[in-house]
Amino acid sequence: MDAISQLFYLHGIGYEFTKYTGEQVFFSEDTRKRALQCCGVDTNNEAQIAQLNYDLDASNWLGLVANVSLVEQQSPLLKIKIDERQQNLPVNITVPSLNINITLNNLYNLAVTGEYYLHGVRYIELAVPINEMPIGYHDAAVKVGEQLARTQIWSVPDQVFQVEDVKRTGLSIQLYTLKNKAQLGVGDFNDLLELTALCGTKNMDYILLNPLHLLFANIPERASPYSPNSRALLNPLYISVALSADAQNNTQLNVLMDSDDVIDLLNATDQFINYHKVSQVKYALFKALYNHFELTASNERREAFDKFCNENLSTLSTLNSTEPAFDYYLQWQATVQLALCQQSCKDQGMAIGLINDLAVGCAGDGAEFYNQQALFSEGANVGAPPDPWAEAGQNWGLPALNPQSLQHNNYQYYRSLIRANMQSVGGLRIDHVMAIRRLWWCFETNGHQDGCYVYYPFEHLLAILKIESHINQSIVIGEDLGIVPPEVKHALSTSGIFSNSLFYFEKHHDGEFLSVDDLAPHCLLMIANHDVPPFSGWWCHDDLNIKQQYELINKSEYEQQKQQRIQEQHKLLRFINSHSNKPELVLNSNATDVYAQLALCLAGSQSGLFALQIDDLDEQKYPVNIPGTDKEYPNWRRVLTHSSKDIFTKNAPLLAAIDSIRKG
Repeated sequence: MDAISQLFYLHGIGYEFTKYTGEQVFFSEDTRKRALQCCGVDTNNEAQIAQLNYDLDASNWLGLVANVSLVEQQSPLLKIKIDERQQNLPVNITVPSLNINITLNNLYNLAVTGEYYLHGVRYIELAVPINEMPIGYHDAAVKVGEQLARTQIWSVPDQVFQVEDVKRTGLSIQLYTLKNKAQLGVGDFNDLLELTALCGTKNMDYILLNPLHLLFANIPERASPYSPNSRALLNPLYISVALSADAQNNTQLNVLMDSDDVIDLLNATDQFINYHKVSQVKYALFKALYNHFELTASNERREAFDKFCNENLSTLSTLNSTEPAFDYYLQWQATVQLALCQQSCKDQGMAIGLINDLAVGCAGDGAEFYNQQALFSEGANVGAPPDPWAEAGQNWGLPALNPQSLQHNNYQYYRSLIRANMQSVGGLRIDHVMAIRRLWWCFETNGHQDGCYVYYPFEHLLAILKIESHINQSIVIGEDLGIVPPEVKHALSTSGIFSNSLFYFEKHHDGEFLSVDDLAPHCLLMIANHDVPPFSGWWCHDDLNIKQQYELINKSEYEQQKQQRIQEQHKLLRFINSHSNKPELVLNSNATDVYAQLALCLAGSQSGLFALQIDDLDEQKYPVNIPGTDKEYPNWRRVLTHSSKDIFTKNAPLLAAIDSIRKG
């Protein structure tokens, strides 16, 4: 293997992949070199390449232990690398925080788990049995003879945190779409609080949320929750003014509520959110809340705020705010209200409660990127290779993390990110979970668009998910739609991570839908998600009409897609009629009746989690997002037509029937 090929391998630059068509695609050397250049490597500098190869390979055998040592919790073995001539030396391992002190007279008779030859010397990796440790991260010191090294032992469970293995039903929502009781234009935590009670009455066990990440207050129309300012902070627009203690006896707030701007918003009946107007009004109200807190807060509340700021200072400080106290206050209020909603879930007896959603990346001009810029590549964005829904591939415009830099400070960045998104919830859905194994990088090579897969430290990132899920008592769902490497599917399954299936895509090779009995058991099963039209819109072809209306497709494409849709509808009818004992449905059947029968069929699956989308229960025709569009269609703005209470009242018989099937 030549030096550049070795560096491709050690740096995680992919060599080939299998396209959705089954074709094996190989990346050119120019493409792979460009990926390395995005990581700051001068591919024409032979000395730099040689040094990097040494640093990423040989040098790992010259220290006793790695910076991070992955240790299975139930059969703990610490891997130590030594010159084989050192086997006669005594060994001492200490973990001060756990009062562990292990001494061995020598290293003979231990399992050799690896070897490496350097300058004629054989180095060996030995598995040293150590004490069982609590799940988590433990600083340790290792001494062999007079050589001392330090490592952080990660005590890793076999699986992520689990709830009792029974079939559970929940609701999938985009929080901002909820009909806002306060009539301030965007669904908020008070609306979520009401929804938790409604779900509790129907024996639901969870509410799956959209990402609640911080967006851009100064550019409110940047509405996509999947292109956030920071994934470790919350979007203040979800704060309910009415839920805040600082709304009580607040003269400034009361005056603002009578202002023309607020009254205009209260009287608005828009189908799509005007984020500029909503943000302008809500931030004025937030300032009134903050001013009231500054003037009247009790010592107890001030101490609670100070405690929040101290505990979260490293994350809060990334805001780079001109008004830090105000922005910290908003993060505190959002966190308090989210926790209140999760507590309500628990009070309702919901086994899981809220499930958060972690976007695959952050915006390239946001707080997360600027504060962690050294961890990111230069000139590479993440996206997806060609697939049936995007033949040209996709560039999501999110900067790509450098897989080598990610290891900085014992993966502190990723650990903090996962922990932040598991706060005050009972579960975490990870968008595009394949990212912990590999990501498709998009970049320019010699002036044209190019891309390849780049691989990440899979074992360590998976270990973080396992550890943090137990620390935070949070289940984990991995969104694994698209091209998924077999090793990722296997690892997710054995790690107890739920996969995520959309019924629309669960088909045999002949295009017919899978039988209910063939749907995956350890899975979050959904009919649709935010990237797929709501069912009523899909059945009535409204999504195609909308695409034509917004000039996303021409008349010829419309007719072609309409015929394809009719074929899909026939397949769906065959699926439903083969699983249902109700009168047969036909192509002109009402969308509501078809959806109800489909939901009842899927309720009978063995899938551990079955989610109904509130958009479908509301019989929405407009999607919240049309993939591949930005300004063409008002993505992430459409609100629900009816209140949550009215939606649950209308669907009460269906929800009761689904609950009976799931619990039966």
